[in-house]
Amino acid sequence: MTHHEILKIRNVRYFLMFRSSYFARFYYPVFTLLYLDYGLTLSQFAMLNVVWAATIVLAEVPSGAFADTLGRKKLVVLSSIVMFIEIAMIAFVPTGNSSFVFIVFLINRVLSGLAMALASGADEALAYDTLKEQGKEELWPRVLQIQLRIASSVGIVVTLVGAAMYDVNFMASVYQFLGLPNPESTQDIMRIPVYATLIVAMIAIYAAFSMREEKKKPSTDGHKLTSTIESMKLTLNTAKWVLSTPYVLFILLYYSLFEHTSRMFLTMNSQYYRAIDIPIIYFGLIGAGISLLQIVFAGQSRRLAERIAPKKFIAIMGLATMATYYWISLGWSIYGVIPALILIFIVMTVNIFISYHLNKKTESHNRATVLSFKGLMFNLGYGLIGILYAYYYKLLSQHYTQEQIDHYIDFIASLSSFFYYFVLFIAISAFFYFKDRKKAIF
Repeated sequence: MTHHEILKIRNVRYFLMFRSSYFARFYYPVFTLLYLDYGLTLSQFAMLNVVWAATIVLAEVPSGAFADTLGRKKLVVLSSIVMFIEIAMIAFVPTGNSSFVFIVFLINRVLSGLAMALASGADEALAYDTLKEQGKEELWPRVLQIQLRIASSVGIVVTLVGAAMYDVNFMASVYQFLGLPNPESTQDIMRIPVYATLIVAMIAIYAAFSMREEKKKPSTDGHKLTSTIESMKLTLNTAKWVLSTPYVLFILLYYSLFEHTSRMFLTMNSQYYRAIDIPIIYFGLIGAGISLLQIVFAGQSRRLAERIAPKKFIAIMGLATMATYYWISLGWSIYGVIPALILIFIVMTVNIFISYHLNKKTESHNRATVLSFKGLMFNLGYGLIGILYAYYYKLLSQHYTQEQIDHYIDFIASLSSFFYYFVLFIAISAFFYFKDRKKAIF
């Protein structure tokens, strides 16, 4: 089946549109810098991401259960609307009062986490079940490959344009062309990438409304209370199933470890690039290079995920990730971009592996709930590492002078914590190694 034929499947087409527009955020190339320019500190930035993760933890699984019982499209639509609101908040917040800005960003993180939880699992379940109904579920890895390539193509544009929007020299020429007074600092132009993201969010709303889902049969009494009880029962039953199924638990634990450590670092990559002496204008070129890497190697990632035995795959990816974090911690000027690119490839490959194996072992009736547990475990880990990193950085920075902090020496020193944290990979591997000796997991 050709890519063109796959794209003719309505829910698959709009799933790809939703995913690519939902994460097309022009401020991502300068994510950390944006928060700092709004007047927040690096520790506040880390803690706000903990709040984001905690919100998803609280909302993730119940939202997945409601998706399975009340309807997946409803949650995807609601997610897109909440996402639009949370972006609008930071687009228009006044910056005169730092305490007020922090409160607004706190609410923004809560809404962002809620939007992520609502969509998590529901959009994927809609697309996968459409394939399954047509007897084409074996096409799912190819759908993920297409998603990677589309998202990466969009990402090239978003990162190049987003980074350019944050470069004072580039925007000065744009302002001059438009007859506007030249910006003097990034604080004068920091809202422009947010405005652009707000426009793209409308595409995500359109895609969400365009998805189709068969209407759920009403509960026996037709009351919402019954649906709520059914959702909670499904959540509890799915939790028991996950904990009693070593194969699924194994997959979810590894997913969480790989994903939350890499997400924490990649969230701060703009600060990392600045620390290794890369000008802001090149952030977009790096982001475009990452997207191009994903396009070129998406097929290779899929083949690795499908063909390598799970135990061997995890061992290779785990050791490669440890080596990559060690390389990052060295803080090499300019060449420090290379391990960041390697980390992107590892994460891309692991995500295809996880989705492929998890969907293969999950039944349709609780697929969104199981996928929500996947998000839950990631965000528990992300919240934990966010708290640990914020505390560690605060303690570490006290041992450096203001001049050293201004040159990001303390930040580079803090990156070694990622390597030591990932030692958890060895602990989890040892646990499942001995467990597998009693009863084979794979």
